[in-house]
Amino acid sequence: MTGPICLWFDFASPYAYFASSRIGAIAEEAGREVEFKPILMWAVLKAHGIAPPMDAPGKRDYFLNDMRRSAAFYGLPYRDPVKLPMSSHLAARLWYGVADGAPQEAGSLIDALFTAFFVEHRDISDERVLVGVASNAGIAEADALEFMKGPAGRARLEAAVGEAVAANVVGSPYFAVDGEGFFGVDRLPQLRWFLQGGR
Repeated sequence: MTGPICLWFDFASPYAYFASSRIGAIAEEAGREVEFKPILMWAVLKAHGIAPPMDAPGKRDYFLNDMRRSAAFYGLPYRDPVKLPMSSHLAARLWYGVADGAPQEAGSLIDALFTAFFVEHRDISDERVLVGVASNAGIAEADALEFMKGPAGRARLEAAVGEAVAANVVGSPYFAVDGEGFFGVDRLPQLRWFLQGGR
């Protein structure tokens, strides 16, 4: 086995939700691990001087329709989120806290957070919603609140954003492996090709 596939993503990104359902199989085929790295895409784009993709009304309309169409294409349940754009900082901090203390539960928490936001129409910027998601995953309320509001989760997310900026991450999802970057769920076939030796 060689180096991992680093997956940079924002919990508020529907395209990351779509990609999360596919990347495991691609990694397994290639004998790779997936290293999940939640970030705040708005903060990364701001650091790069890139305008948020949904600021322009025309692009917003396009993306909202494309999100629904893409969910159907990938065969995934989907409801328009309660709000977009949205800062997913509490969800990301929660995930880092769980990943640091109970890494075996971190993968299922990704699925639970995406399901809450993109299927169950719940607001994952609301700490009470996140406490409920965490509770369903077997995480105590006090621990969940500490992960979301304490200094450790804040520092872990801040560091991840800095690393994403340094790695020239330009969107969510963004896959980095063997010195190559692949932006977007639509790049998964190309990522598979690359991992099979394509150059």
